[in-house]
Amino acid sequence: MAMRSPAPSFNFKLETMTVPAHWVQPAVHPAYARLLCMHLRKRGVELSRLLSGTGLTWPQLLDASRSLSFAQMRRLILSALELSGSPLLGMEIGASVPVSAHGPVGYAAMASKDVGQALDVIVRYSVLRASMLDMRLLTGGPVACLQIRERFDLGDVRIPILEGTSVLLVQVLEALVGDALGELEYRVPYPAAPWHAAYASRFSGTIVFDAACMEIRFPGALLAAPCLTADPLAYAAALRDCEQALAQRGPGGDLAQQVRARLAAREGDYPGCDGMADELHMSARTLIRKLKQCGTSYQALLDEVRKERAQWFLRHTGLPVETIAERLGYLDTSNFGRTFRRWFGVSPKEFRAGAQAQARGGPPHD
Repeated sequence: MAMRSPAPSFNFKLETMTVPAHWVQPAVHPAYARLLCMHLRKRGVELSRLLSGTGLTWPQLLDASRSLSFAQMRRLILSALELSGSPLLGMEIGASVPVSAHGPVGYAAMASKDVGQALDVIVRYSVLRASMLDMRLLTGGPVACLQIRERFDLGDVRIPILEGTSVLLVQVLEALVGDALGELEYRVPYPAAPWHAAYASRFSGTIVFDAACMEIRFPGALLAAPCLTADPLAYAAALRDCEQALAQRGPGGDLAQQVRARLAAREGDYPGCDGMADELHMSARTLIRKLKQCGTSYQALLDEVRKERAQWFLRHTGLPVETIAERLGYLDTSNFGRTFRRWFGVSPKEFRAGAQAQARGGPPHD
């Protein structure tokens, strides 16, 4: 049976409860979702079955310019855990991710002069690939430490995300030096699971459970080890790409991300295209044209935000469907119901029943 961590608890009053911003904002590069899909496909799981009920489509995952929200990635991971039946899925995926999947961050790391410089790159730019994790490199003594902290509670996908990320990082380090790293110390922020004996096949070293956060500890001398693929020109080029991508995350960055962030900061009082254009100090025609250049539209971005908020309310609150529809700006509950069924293939009430069954440990609603 697939493993699940306890879901995060919420103690807000229903009438004042709002969806956490991190739930709907871009968080994960779609390359990792595609690799997860291909891993399940190799196991004999049909892509349509894996994506069923997630609100995701394969063409959507093929769009490299559109990062997934945490909510979207969470649904995909839970579906994969259920269909694979493997509690080690996170580590399996981490071990299968090629360096090229990390884009310019991976290229800059591999072209670094030494391991220390490569880790500095990973720490600074990892937010470009998975913004729900915060990485820090602690140095200055005989032992160096790479910390992997959650920016928010990852809930029932915490373990596979942290395990997969740790395996992935060790793979990158081994590729940098061209050899196994030897004895490391892994500190994981949860108790030993029934399958912890299988860690030996993925983690070479000591494992400490119930730590404050995920850590990979290694000899400080490793930081000075030269990278086998060091290339100053390639490093400089990849670093420029990373900086450009980082700049696009700011206020003057990618317009589609700006619009989505503005929509995510609201609830119910969503402006029309003209209103959003006014906020961005441009004409509606210009906004439509620029969003089209980004491969999206205002309505598509609004649908994405509403979709994530709708399923969050159904999972985490007891609000009536009529109230949820109103909170999302729908004047007609039946219109919301039809739209929701188009998104997830089930009615809001069926979705809530499936989520409740899943929280109790039963099978999710298909």
